[in-house]
Amino acid sequence: MAYSDEIREFHRYTPGVPEAPELRDIPRRYMETVAAMEQDPTKHSSGPNRHLVDLAWVICLHEGGIIPRAAATRLLAAIEAIRSGARAVTHSDSHGYAERNLIEVLDGDEDLASLVNIGRTLQEPMSRLDLRDALLDAFDQLHTLIHTVLALAGSHAGTVMPGHTHLSQAQPMTLGHYLLSVHDALARGNAQLELAYTDTNRNSGGCGATSGITWPIDRRRMSALLGFDGLVEPCYDAEASQDHSLSILGGLTNICLLISKVSMDFNLWAMEEMGMVEVDPAWHGVSSMMPNKSIPGSQLERARIESGYVIGQLATATTLVKGEPHGDMLPLLEPPKIAAHAVAHAVAAMRYLGGVLAHVEPDADRMLAYVRNGFSCATEVAAHLVAKLGYGPRRAHRIVATMVRLARERGLTAPQVTGALLAEAAEGTEEPAPELGTETLRRLLDPEHFVAAHTGCGGTAPQEVRRLLAERAAGLRELRARQRERRRRVDAALADLHRGAAELASAQVDTAPP
Repeated sequence: MAYSDEIREFHRYTPGVPEAPELRDIPRRYMETVAAMEQDPTKHSSGPNRHLVDLAWVICLHEGGIIPRAAATRLLAAIEAIRSGARAVTHSDSHGYAERNLIEVLDGDEDLASLVNIGRTLQEPMSRLDLRDALLDAFDQLHTLIHTVLALAGSHAGTVMPGHTHLSQAQPMTLGHYLLSVHDALARGNAQLELAYTDTNRNSGGCGATSGITWPIDRRRMSALLGFDGLVEPCYDAEASQDHSLSILGGLTNICLLISKVSMDFNLWAMEEMGMVEVDPAWHGVSSMMPNKSIPGSQLERARIESGYVIGQLATATTLVKGEPHGDMLPLLEPPKIAAHAVAHAVAAMRYLGGVLAHVEPDADRMLAYVRNGFSCATEVAAHLVAKLGYGPRRAHRIVATMVRLARERGLTAPQVTGALLAEAAEGTEEPAPELGTETLRRLLDPEHFVAAHTGCGGTAPQEVRRLLAERAAGLRELRARQRERRRRVDAALADLHRGAAELASAQVDTAPP
């Protein structure tokens, strides 16, 4: 791997292997995103989406016969000049200063500039466009993480490892089997975000303050111009409800809870005392004090930190609105902003975990040794006593549990137990000794045999894991196809908006503005 001079210089003071450039890009991208959010002192949308709504609104005003062509032409030209940077303006482009900027560009014509806000309330639908942009980026990152999980699972469909419950070995599984569960949980999170996107990508513009407007504006036309898939029809709902923001936060919380849990698993598995996985040193965190500290835990800790912010922001948003009336109140302006920040944190969490998973190297031999020397196949012995030798389930459980206890007391691993030890365990529980020889017992306690035998639907057998992975790979293709269609629809609508605004802005008219 090639490292930049900047990274090499950084590691003169933080010794170790230079970190991957894409790792350093995660906090940089996050800070740029947050900085862009904080540019608007009124906490409403600013910048590109503010200008998009202005363009669409002026077109609708003109098409509704509310303002003449000359006024629309001058307004659109002025908005475009600000949007493109062709005209420098004194103030920021937030709501608090947008009209002042237009007044400057329109040579002090306040009457004309103020027409851009006729019949409008401040925050709608700009925050929805901001959240739409954030969600589209989040889908891309989520699909990348899902792809990484599937790729790792496909490489380790047959890699046997301990399966834990309550932090103790329970039954053998494969790493591919574990990662299938991670995939399906991420896919459920994706489904929740798609529902949140549907709720978010609806036009709330033209709602007036509470009761709509008397101007003959086609709200559905505005929806089409801005690439919305639907309309918030009751005008009161457009202001009184911000539950689309809570839907986003709910979907992100489920995803980030999973990311946090998976990050903890890999963090534990990478401990020197376990050593089940290793990670490319370029994704390690390196201590500035202790030269022995070069571990992947730092990035997994960061994934949990970013996830924690998302989970906390769901609580913050619900707390802010829970005691408010169902109406336009200042606390209702907060959830969209909180949701936008949560998306930025979630994307960072996805990138930290995804980066580690893309560079992880499982130690298959060590994982198999842990399982082989443990007793997580004991349920297979109990099942054999029930299915083949006629013992009742509880009797079989007592016999096998006693055998495991005796083996541990005597320092025996699973491959060292004998039929005689099983018979001794049965005698200790006042049960008849099973007719089960050492060879059969050791086969039942072999983790590779255990894994291969679990061929049922959703089982851990490699062929079943691969079958499920093939289905999930097809599902990911469908997710990405829907994402491409979302972006295509938005891009096509905004292209039409810019084209229509440009044509009208450049029109030659003789009529003076009002």
